[in-house]
Amino acid sequence: MNTNSEANLIEKLAHGDEPAFSEIYGRYHNRVYGFVYRMTGNQMIAEDLTHETFIILIEHPKRYLAERCSLLTFLCAVARNLVMNQLRRKHNRDVRFDDFENFNALESETKQNNPLADLLDKELAAQIDACIAALPPFQREVIILREFQELSYKEIAKVTEAELSSVKARLHRARQTLAKALAAYVTLPKKDKCYELH
Repeated sequence: MNTNSEANLIEKLAHGDEPAFSEIYGRYHNRVYGFVYRMTGNQMIAEDLTHETFIILIEHPKRYLAERCSLLTFLCAVARNLVMNQLRRKHNRDVRFDDFENFNALESETKQNNPLADLLDKELAAQIDACIAALPPFQREVIILREFQELSYKEIAKVTEAELSSVKARLHRARQTLAKALAAYVTLPKKDKCYELH
């Protein structure tokens, strides 16, 4: 969806147009939920925070500025703020995002293949999820936004309110950590290069 059509939908939403909201929700709900779930590792919290993200959009549609970013980038930024607030409440203290404890590893999704391939895919997916869940939150969020939400570096910088160089550094460190942790499962070419997950 281009930013013009997103802006049109937001304009309609601002005037109470339910079909406009339904279209936005249908397009972005799963992606926002996926980001929140991978950040928290908790289905109920992810559902609540995703719901809250869209409530904020309904209540304050004019906060989205099409000239600044895509609607998905905006929604992920709203969701990220809610996740950070949730983490702060959970720990009942005002700490840096890097200091939060890790959440439980996520469950892997099944694929329609033969039983052996299913077993191997599930084992690898579970291992990847566990490794991502073990990353510090700043690294975890950039990996999720890049690899699973497929946002550009610039979009990730907007979502996380970080400098582009910081985003790249966090991605680099996260990929290095994942490459080491997953070395038994995947073969990477030269050790001096860092490749994206697919």
